[in-house]
Parts: sequence; structure tokens; C-alpha cells
Amino acid sequence: MRSFIQLKGGKAEEVKGEVVREQPLVIHVNGQKFVTLLCSPLKLDCLVVGYLWLEKVIASLDDIERLDISEVDGRADVTLTREVELPTERILTSGCGGGITFRIDPRLFPQIRSSLKVRPAQLSERMKDLFAAALHYRASRGIHGAALSDADRLLIVAEDVGRHNAVDKIMGEALLKGIPTTDQILLSTGRISSEMLLKAARMGVPLVASRTSPTEMAVGLAEQLGITVVGYLRPESLNVYAGDAVVLDIR
Repeated sequence: MRSFIQLKGGKAEEVKGEVVREQPLVIHVNGQKFVTLLCSPLKLDCLVVGYLWLEKVIASLDDIERLDISEVDGRADVTLTREVELPTERILTSGCGGGITFRIDPRLFPQIRSSLKVRPAQLSERMKDLFAAALHYRASRGIHGAALSDADRLLIVAEDVGRHNAVDKIMGEALLKGIPTTDQILLSTGRISSEMLLKAARMGVPLVASRTSPTEMAVGLAEQLGITVVGYLRPESLNVYAGDAVVLDIR
């Protein structure tokens, strides 16, 4: 809790409220400094595992021999069962917090083939569930939420100041708990940008839905990779920018 001055109805007063936490996390792999992520100190083990998997540093949990995380020091030490050549061509993403990815070439990602079909009402209900489960968002309004779901229920929920970090946490928790991500739905409260779309592709997710918009590059990638993209998801409306996983009654 922090104290701050709130101006409301022409009256200023000192109030106390939640302010979202943010910190750097430096990830070392086999003793080598790899990357520094700006993140919320929540589910850091999931963040590290998910990020390394999505960046293709690891292929599975079996590649990790030891994982030590110190929230106080802002450091994660990952010891792998083998030597790896860490990627070095860093791409500054459009993500809030200045996210970093190393892979943006769609040729590195498989075509998604899925029979998933959902109705607009089901998508709206799952987004409603995400907001209900996003405790830190409700407390501070300064954090993004993401969820992995099927048509009927949420499977994993994560929150972070970076929308891309929230997706990394989803993937990490899925690996740690043995939850498949293929043929599932990825929900996000943030913008669907190219790196978000490619994270979904790497996860085998055929449908990405957001409360806000996709970028043109993300839509183009979705068309190439066979992913359905839904934006501006509301209780009574949504936009489908690519794909056919949403069952629509078009007249």
C-alpha cells in the first residue's frame, strides 16, 4: 500500500492504495548472463521457464537441472543438463516495459491445424472469468492479465506489468503442471502484437483473443500460421481479424 494524493470531485485528499510492483529480473543460463526482464514479482519460476521455452533455449523441463530465483537480488540462475548456444540477436518488442525476444521469423513456427470451434458467448464468458480472477488488476488497474482456457473454463491465469511476460508465465506454469497448450484459447487484456502472436504459435494455440486490438503485423502472421485472432472482445460484440475458430452467424 502507498499513500498518494487523489483529486476527485474538485477535492484533493491523501489516500492509500495499491501501486503495481515492477522489478528487473536478470536471467543467467549456465553461469552466463542471458537477459534482463522487467516484470512483476509474481510466479517468477513460471516466467523463467516459459520465457526460456518460448525462446527455444530449452525444449522441455528435462533440460533444466536446477533453477534458483532470488526475488531480493532480482536474479534467476538456470543450470541446464547440456551446453547451449544462447541467441544474441535481440529484438526490442512493442510490449510495455520494452520486452525482448530473439525470434520473430514466422518460418521458425509450425502451421497450426486445429478443429477448435467456439461461440462468441463462450469467449465473452472466459474473458469475464479472466477479469474476475485477475486480483492484482482489480487492486491496482496497472497490470495485464492472461489466461489459458478451453471453451468452458480457465486453466491457468497469470498477471504482469508486461503483457508478454504474462504469456510467458502461462507457458511456464503449463510446463510445470503438465497442462497441454495445444487446441486451447489464449486470452489477454493487452494488445495482440507480433511477438504475442508468435508466442501463441509456439504454444500451438489456435485462437488468441483480447479486450483490445491486434496489430496489422500480428494479423498477417495469424493468416500465415492458421491462428484465429479476436479483438475488442466485449459481452455483446467482438471483431474477428483472422481465422475461423469462432462460430459466427453472418447475415
